[in-house]
Amino acid sequence: MKLFLESADNGNADSQNNLGYMYAYGIGTDIDYSKAKKYLSLAALQGHSQAQVGLGSLYRHGWGVTKSYSEAFKLYKKAAAHDNTDAMNNLGYMYTFGYGTSTSAGDAIYWFEKSASRDNVSALFNLAVFHIEGHGYPKDLSKGAELLSRAAELNSPAAQFNLGLMYYFGKGVEKDYAKAKHLFQQASAQGHNHALEFLMKVENKEKVSETDSIYDWKLQAI
Repeated sequence: MKLFLESADNGNADSQNNLGYMYAYGIGTDIDYSKAKKYLSLAALQGHSQAQVGLGSLYRHGWGVTKSYSEAFKLYKKAAAHDNTDAMNNLGYMYTFGYGTSTSAGDAIYWFEKSASRDNVSALFNLAVFHIEGHGYPKDLSKGAELLSRAAELNSPAAQFNLGLMYYFGKGVEKDYAKAKHLFQQASAQGHNHALEFLMKVENKEKVSETDSIYDWKLQAI
């Protein structure tokens, strides 16, 4: 933090963005939303796209600022124009729920696909959910599993857990208990509580029905 502060005070946008992130999430310091906003704003004014995403998320959550979906949407749009894949994913999220804009499955899919094509983990996961649940597409579990597999390889614990369940129950893929167990282990190692819970059931050879499982299909935004 000392080095970032020195660099940020000399106008370095990357350092300003990093400080904003650290203050927003309490990394190496206490959470301080006013300082997070200060540094993210400084970097965003210099056109730093990740800082624009971070600042937009402060407005989306109402952290240290008055909650404003419309302000968040504007900032994500600016960052997406600079090819920021997190911003693209977040725009998909905003269009899904109608936050700061009208609800549009078509626009959500456009942005999720654009972000996922560049291997953004959250966008890959969100697209998988759309295919599995039939949002804007016909339901397609195998396509959903394919997208989850790409996200799991990029170390998404939510993707690892849900794909593990699909292998365990043979949904969209052939049943494969060894693959399922491996995926549960990967997800639980990253602190995914549902994965740890299910892994313990598997290892204890408890009888589990699909209705006992806990799929975690919550859409992700940065």
